[in-house]
Amino acid sequence: MGSIRQLAWPDFSAVNNTIRWRAENDKKAKEWVVPVPKLLIEELQGFRVKLGGAFGGLVFPSDADPCVPIRTDVLSKWLLVAEGRAELPKLNGSLWHSYRRGWATARKDLPLKDVCAAGGWSDPTTLIRCYQQPDDATLLRVMSEPRKILEVANAG
Repeated sequence: MGSIRQLAWPDFSAVNNTIRWRAENDKKAKEWVVPVPKLLIEELQGFRVKLGGAFGGLVFPSDADPCVPIRTDVLSKWLLVAEGRAELPKLNGSLWHSYRRGWATARKDLPLKDVCAAGGWSDPTTLIRCYQQPDDATLLRVMSEPRKILEVANAG
């Protein structure tokens, strides 16, 4: 949450289609750059013009001072309002972590190292223990796997 609320418009590169997560905003003081789809950058550029960030600055500035990021409780209030307007049910387990958990769970089939790098986890332990959750579709795939142990051992 701290890294998101402190994003600045220059952290988004339309040239490279990347987002830079700055070390000074990361709780582990880690900086990393993540490639993102061009469509995301184009959407962000549209929001940038609408939000008045054409000349740089923070993506989420406070009302009182454009150089100070918005408070976490204000962003949380915005999320609750947005969920209410969209008539979405309240997700289990905190406000923002539920979405991070969903993001991580939806990527269980992708290489662990890449999911960690894209999501900012330096160690897969937290990702596996706290964020990636079992889901019925994946459990069914696991239970439907036709290979027998002997077949797997012989193939290995």
